[in-house]
Amino acid sequence: MAIVVVGAGTAGVNAAFWLRQYGYKGEIRIFSRESVAPYQRPPLSKAFLTSEIAESAVPLKPEGFYTNNNITISLNTPIVSIDVGRKIVSSKDGKEYAYEKLILATPASARRLTCEGSELSGVCYLRSMEDAKNLRRKLVESASVVVLGGGVIGLEVASAAVGLGKRVTVIEATPRVMARVVTPAAANLVRARLEAEGIEFKLNAKLTSIKGRNGHVEQCVLESGEEIQADLIVVGIGAIPELELATEAALEVSNGVVVDDQMCTSDTSIYAIGDCAMARNPFWGTMVRLETIHNAVTHAQIVASSICGTSTPAPTPPRFWSDLKGMALQGLGALKDYDKLVVAINNETLELEVLAYKQERLIATETINLPKRQGALAGSIKLPD
Repeated sequence: MAIVVVGAGTAGVNAAFWLRQYGYKGEIRIFSRESVAPYQRPPLSKAFLTSEIAESAVPLKPEGFYTNNNITISLNTPIVSIDVGRKIVSSKDGKEYAYEKLILATPASARRLTCEGSELSGVCYLRSMEDAKNLRRKLVESASVVVLGGGVIGLEVASAAVGLGKRVTVIEATPRVMARVVTPAAANLVRARLEAEGIEFKLNAKLTSIKGRNGHVEQCVLESGEEIQADLIVVGIGAIPELELATEAALEVSNGVVVDDQMCTSDTSIYAIGDCAMARNPFWGTMVRLETIHNAVTHAQIVASSICGTSTPAPTPPRFWSDLKGMALQGLGALKDYDKLVVAINNETLELEVLAYKQERLIATETINLPKRQGALAGSIKLPD
């Protein structure tokens, strides 16, 4: 039986890893659209941008992993179609590959600007190694940097840019940074720290257009009429799951490929995991699409156990982390519908612990610069009754 994996990110590569761990002996083939071996994406918005020597990202698996585990990986080979009747996927060069089971682990693409001036040189996005290399080159050439979006990736890029001595402005449409992922307590501490480092924030602000000169960005124009100087604009306004293959294959989609608890789609021979999958998360208590390393690894383990017929791994609380100018931010659980927050903060040491409760049950935590606490708190977050 041949298993084909479309996508060579954390989810796809770890699916292949867990298939071997669970005893699968058949053929495994991973297809990647990129020309480099699978790599870790989180460092691309952090240390990679400030490194003068790193020529490549940290690999997902050590050299020899694929050969040693008899996993075929085809680089620079985008899959463009699925024939569900024949159980065939086709690559861009016209070749066909048969599958018994197909795992879709396609990434999410950066949400792009559509305003006037969005096609000017100097407007950058960050999702891939090539994006990161391009952004690193442009950071060297730029004095003023505007980051659109005050989410995790946007603030990581802003932190890297100000660390390189750039004048940095973050434009965020909501009243606070990281509004979707952290509590006001964490958001306020992060913002205060980054402001102290020299980053300027424009909150409740909307970009209306970009002005340029000689084909290159020069200014961002806000709805208020304010104009902000910009040699470089980094766009971090979210991501969109890549659903073209799933849609063509007539799979059920809804802001992601809809899957059951075993990561199986509406076609029993096709699974979806990672950024592209809309799956029920027991801690969120609903169908949700999460773009985190933890979610990708969890999905990979579940799909491998399902295909191999082994017991499904016990669920663990969702988690994320970020590094922001001397702040190690970590989150656990599902930060949703809480009715009580317990906050402990030390502004001098930049330490924070937030416990979020719902009906006296701990549902989520976040810490800053308390790395050992996350492990201790993880066991206290229980599944809803």
